[in-house]
This record gives sequence, C-alpha cells and structure tokens, in this order.
Amino acid sequence: TTMSHKAIDRQASKMTTASSPASGESKEKKSVARKIRSSVASFFGIEDDEEKSKIHQERWRNRRLHYYKKQIKPEELEKRDLGLKDELDNSTIKYIHDPYRMPGSRRTTPLSSTSTYARVNRPSKRLRKESVAKMTVKGILTVAGMRNKLRKKPQQKSFGPGSYTGDYPDDLSASINYHQHEDAFSLVDDVFYDEPIAPPEKPFHKMTSIGEEGEYELPRGGWGKSRTQPKGRPSGYEDGEFGLSRMEPEVVNSITANDKREVGMGFVGRLFNRSYRSERMNSYVKTQIDSIDDHRPYFTYWVTFVQTLIFIVSVAVYGIAPIGVSETETRKIVLKPNLAFETVKYTEKDNLWIGPKQADLIHLGAKYSPCMRRDDNIWEGIYKDRAEEKESACCIRDDGSGCVQSVKTKCSTVLSTFNKYNATTAATNNGFTAGSVCGQDPKYCNKPASVAPFEWDKSDITKWPYCEDTGKPVSNVSSKIDRHMSCDITGRPCCHGIQGECMITTREHCNFIKGYYHEDKYLCSQVNCLGQICGMMDFADENNPDQFYRLWTSLFLHGGLFHLVITIGFQFLVMRDIEKLTGCIRLAIIYLGSGVAGNLASSIFLPYHVEVGPAGCQFGILACLLVEVLQSIQMLKRPCLAILKIGGFIAFLFILGLLPWIDNWAHVCGFLFGFLLAFSLLPYVSFGEFDRRRKIIGIILSLGGAIFLFIILVVLFYVLPLYDCPGCQYFNCIPLTDDFCKNMEVNNQRESTYSSYL
Repeated sequence: TTMSHKAIDRQASKMTTASSPASGESKEKKSVARKIRSSVASFFGIEDDEEKSKIHQERWRNRRLHYYKKQIKPEELEKRDLGLKDELDNSTIKYIHDPYRMPGSRRTTPLSSTSTYARVNRPSKRLRKESVAKMTVKGILTVAGMRNKLRKKPQQKSFGPGSYTGDYPDDLSASINYHQHEDAFSLVDDVFYDEPIAPPEKPFHKMTSIGEEGEYELPRGGWGKSRTQPKGRPSGYEDGEFGLSRMEPEVVNSITANDKREVGMGFVGRLFNRSYRSERMNSYVKTQIDSIDDHRPYFTYWVTFVQTLIFIVSVAVYGIAPIGVSETETRKIVLKPNLAFETVKYTEKDNLWIGPKQADLIHLGAKYSPCMRRDDNIWEGIYKDRAEEKESACCIRDDGSGCVQSVKTKCSTVLSTFNKYNATTAATNNGFTAGSVCGQDPKYCNKPASVAPFEWDKSDITKWPYCEDTGKPVSNVSSKIDRHMSCDITGRPCCHGIQGECMITTREHCNFIKGYYHEDKYLCSQVNCLGQICGMMDFADENNPDQFYRLWTSLFLHGGLFHLVITIGFQFLVMRDIEKLTGCIRLAIIYLGSGVAGNLASSIFLPYHVEVGPAGCQFGILACLLVEVLQSIQMLKRPCLAILKIGGFIAFLFILGLLPWIDNWAHVCGFLFGFLLAFSLLPYVSFGEFDRRRKIIGIILSLGGAIFLFIILVVLFYVLPLYDCPGCQYFNCIPLTDDFCKNMEVNNQRESTYSSYL
C-alpha cells in the first residue's frame, strides 16, 4: 500500500509538472491579449479610469526617477526618505572635483553619468585653469557689459516636458522594469519630457548642504508652469501615499513644469484668441488635460526632411521647366527622316512654382492615372498607331542614301521605292504578306528564329518580336531583292509626350522634343513607350499599368520651390503643433491616409492631370483643427465663434482651390478622410461616462465611414472608371477667361507615328 501511494504521488507530480508549461503558456497568452487590449484602448483614448490611473502612475514613476538621477545625490534621497534610494545606482551620479573651488563655495550643477568627466569607473579629470588671454577677454567683456548677455540661456526648450497626473506610487522598481522592458504591443508614442533648466537670472533656493561634497542648488518653482495648472500645489500633491508630500514644492514644480500643447489651444488657438471656460474647468477635466502627453514631432521633421531632399535631388537631376503661367514654344531646324532639314516647333507647359517639367514629374512618381491603371482612351490611341504601323513598309530611297519605315502615303514615289509584301510576293518571302521592315526580316533573324512552332506572324508586323541577332544578305542577288536589309536606316522609334506617343524619326529630332530614342529598335510596337514615360518600376504586364504606389509617392514630390516653401511653412507652424498633441503614429496615419484618399479622388475626376504635393495631407491636418474645436466645445469660451473662425479659414482655402494650379478634388476628399480619422484618433477630454461611451460609438462610426469612403474611391478608380466627366473639371478650376484654366486642359489628340515627315 505504501508503494502504491508513492507511485500515485510520483504520477501526480509528473502530471503537475507536465501541466505547468501549459498553464504558463495560457497565462502568457492572457497577458499578451490583455496588453494588446490595453494598448488599443489607450491608443484610441477610451481606457477606463483604472487603466488611466495605472498608466499615469507609471509615467510619474519614470519622471521622478529621471529627475532625481539628474538633480539629487543618493545621500540626499536617504535624508529626505523619498523612497528612491534603492532605485538609483550611486555610480550614475558623480561630481567634478574642482581643485580651484574656494572652501565653502556652493556647487550649483551636479554632473550626470553621461558627461565626459563622469564616466563610470573612470577617474575624474582636473579642470584646466583658464589662460591669461581668455581671462583678459572676459574682463574686457565684463567691463563692456556683455558678460551677462553671453551667459544667458533660453528660459524654456522647444518642447516642454510631459506633465504628471493622477496618483503616484512609492515603489519605483516596477517603473524601472517597465522602462527597460517596454511593452512590445504599445501603440502610443514615447512622450518627451526633459529635465528642467533654470534661467540664470532667477534667484536660486538652497535646499540643503551635502557634507564633504559641498553644496548644490535647485531652481525655484513657478516658471514654465502649464496654463491649466492652478497656482499653488499641483493636483495630487497632498497625496502623501506616493511621497509627494515629503517633497518640497520647488522639486514638484521642477518635475511638472512645462509649456505643453493643450487640447483646444495650440498655435491656431493662440492665433484665434481662444480661452477656456473657468466654470467647466473642474479638477476632473484639469486632470485629463494634464494627463495628455506632449510628444516630440518626429514625423513632421522626418517628412519635411524627405520632401526637401527629394526636391533638391529632382532639380539637380532634371532641371527646371520654363517659368510662367502659359506655354513656351521653341523652334529649331533639325534633320528629318527624309534627309531634309526642316523647322520644327516644340511646345512645353510652363511651371509657375519654379520646378521640374511635367514629364519629369511623372518620371519621378507624380499622380498620373494612365500609369496607375489601364486607361481606355490612352490605349485606344496606342491601338490606332499600331493599326497604322501594320500597313507600313520600308521606304527605300533610290539613290541609296537610306531607308525608313513608313506608310505608303508618306513615301515619295518619285525618289523612293515602297517595298511592301503582298499576296503575289508571298511565295518568294516564305508566305509572309506583312512587311517589309527596315533592318529586320524573319529570313535573316537568328535569335529568335522564325521556326515551327515559334513562327512569326505572317500577316501583322506589329506582332513581330525584336530580333536580337540578325544577319545580312551575302550575295549581290540577295542584296538587290532584300534591299531593306542592306540600306542605312535614317529613322528609329522615339517615345515622346506623356500619353505613350511614338514616332519614327531621327535622333536629332527626338532629342529636341525631349523624347527617348531607341537606337536598336525598328518598330514602335517593339517599344513600351507608356512604361518608359511613366518610369519608376516596370509594369508586371506591359499592357496593364499597375503603379498604384503613386498614390503616396506623389506626397513627397513638389511642383517647385514656392510649392515646397508653402509646405514647409504649413508643416512647421500647424502640423508640428498638432503632432505634439497626437504623437507621430496617429499623425502619420492621418497625414498619409488623407493624402492617399485625396490623390485617389483626384485620379478619378482628373485622370490626365499630373499632380504632386501633399495637398490632401494638409487638408487632413486642417480637419484635425476643426475636430479639436468640436471635441473641446464644452471647455471653450465662445465656442460658436471658434468654429466660425476655423471653418471660415478652411472655406477660404477651398475657394482658392477653384484657381488653376491647385487640386481642389484632393483638398475636399483629403479633408473628409482626415476628418473621419481625426475624430477617431485625436486626444479627447470626456465629461463623464456618457461622453466616454459616445466617444467609443464615434470611433466605430468614423473608422467605418473612412473604410467605406476608401472602398468607394477604389471601386470608382479601378472597377467603374469615369473617363468622361465634363463638369468635374469646373470644380477644380472656374474658367473666368478663355485662357484662365488652360494649364488644366487635357489634350487627348495623339500625333501619328508616321506624321513626323512628308
């Protein structure tokens, strides 16, 4: 019986051991799911009060720890009994040994472990005494009254530190672990808080003396406070449970002092003179406002840098177009394929913004619908050119000066011979009724050879492949019969324009009209002109354009220098201010989402217009300003006036969109899409549980509306394209005069492949 009990115990122990990993995995999965759920709720600002309290406690721990590591020595922490002594490494706070310090003098600045003179496990370096020359210069400056100006420091940094709120815990060990092992599922950006810097002209308040190390000072509180923070002690100060009551007010104010971006205010709020309603600013609302983090504008700086760099590179590589508001016509005498010198003209659209040409912008990645989908109008013109080329043949000059591929009406019967295959000559040409082609013949092509089952099409030369290895007639008889294989070719395919046009012409003529000359090709059907004009990555199928990524590549391009300056000004004044409130992740979603939606709408209603720039993005940011006012309507004084001001400003910008050179479709759709995203993502101050539930419902409806709008745009662009919408153009530009909207006109007339010579 004893043995049986022991066996049962061993078996139970094994089962427990075997089940423990499973239970551990279950706990880990639950923990991961809880973190994801908490992170998503925090990202949308709909977490409950308990979760908010935990998050605020963690942030307060980090800020206290950050501050004390920089400002207070471990001995002082022990004296003040602030509960931080065990959390700080004594080796991280060191002081410079100053051999020239007078006894009893006070040291004002402790040195962090990041300093050159305070590395861990490194001996302190002696400070060198100033040279006589340096001291003389300082003395002269002091006499002249310049010393004080040189010693002044800015009273505040570009970005204020994040504020503290809520309850504050004692133990900081959890904070350290949280700081070192950051939640991998967190969707919220890191906030920016920095250690306070006291202005030199402010008086210092001595906190304590530290034995043999001498004395040090901390700045007085009261400068750089948040506007929402009432005078006196900050909220939560009296709560002795977390150690704040044991801290001097100067220390608390130093940790919490900031000049943060507040809900409903910011740059535009100050511009329009907004203010809060004092009767609605109770402690609950103030705590929420203080709990909203002040973020670094990472995305604004990054996107502005990328846009500026791309513009500099594009101008350096492609140059600039003629500056103006109409068109520039250039004439030149060039050699044509008929070996005659003729005067030709080339018309190019001007660029008001001082930037690259229209075709170059397409090559760089501008929004242009024919490069993003198969456009029936464009391909109808391409098929007409191929039908004309199918009836062409080699036009050989009788004097032996050369030959060129041409149609019969363009080949002179007096000076040239039109060498066209037909049914009567099929027997001598291996059954081919299509041709001839100058420089290419199935009889002489070695790669790819016209052999079964890969024989070339005998009735359509536009389906002939490009011959990579071709021979020449070796006998005089063959040379006389197949003259198209031994003559000098005077014209080759040249891709030009922005609609995939191709012509057979000389290199000189092709260079003049800024085309792409193909020295090794014989027919326009052997060249993918539309793909070459679009640039970027090659189409997966050359007959089906698929560069959908132009929806966002065009956001980083600009039409010119003035265009870029406007973008930089807007992003540094307005967008950076919004990002300090929302954070880089939320702002990136709004910015890119609004821009893509705006470009998609512009591609639908203005498919042949070449558009660049973040127009839709900027109106998505303007939508954030309107949403911010609407969500803060209960806190603002004169909310109707605030809505009228921001709404009137946005309406004025929409009216400007009716002028030429401005894409109003991108503005409108970018604004609508940005409004829906901003309503879901912007920080929100609630006034109770009802407001929180309304926020959740608003997030669901807004995200659903944004997804629905995007699906509708995709369907209209790819499934049910609008090739003919005459009224759509008037929403983009109202023709006040005959030439007012000339730059917005689209010319679908293509120049014939064989119209470059007579």
